[in-house]
Amino acid sequence: MPVPRSLPLFLVLAACAPSAPAADPTPAARPPATPRVLTVSDAQAPAAGTVATSVLHESPTSVSRIMRLAPGAQIPEHHHPAHDETFFVHQGTVTAVLNGQEHTVRAGGLVHIPAGTVIVGRNPGSEEAVVVVVFSSNGTGGPLTVAGRPHH
Repeated sequence: MPVPRSLPLFLVLAACAPSAPAADPTPAARPPATPRVLTVSDAQAPAAGTVATSVLHESPTSVSRIMRLAPGAQIPEHHHPAHDETFFVHQGTVTAVLNGQEHTVRAGGLVHIPAGTVIVGRNPGSEEAVVVVVFSSNGTGGPLTVAGRPHH
């Protein structure tokens, strides 16, 4: 059947395309997450010179953690290929090197790190640093953390 030339192309394509089956309106049942109320002292304490990480919540789309960095602790070079990261420095100071640019973030500071950013960090202070970290999936799939730099 000929298509009138006056119709926009997207309407013509839509009219000619086979219809897809209707999506199931009810998503797969997942048990509801249990609310949790915590304090920093509930998270694992770091040994001298180390980083201790406690997972607060983990789902297919997000992860929440508390990181406690002892004085002098280092976070090795890594990136998150499929997750954006946001962190809030609750206590102390963190030096974050993001794609080679150094940032000093003190208590009360918030940092947003897009997926693929190369990250290195350390606690340069003489007191423990405490960071609340939230990762959210960007929808591309893949592991949360990969050591080193992305391979492009």
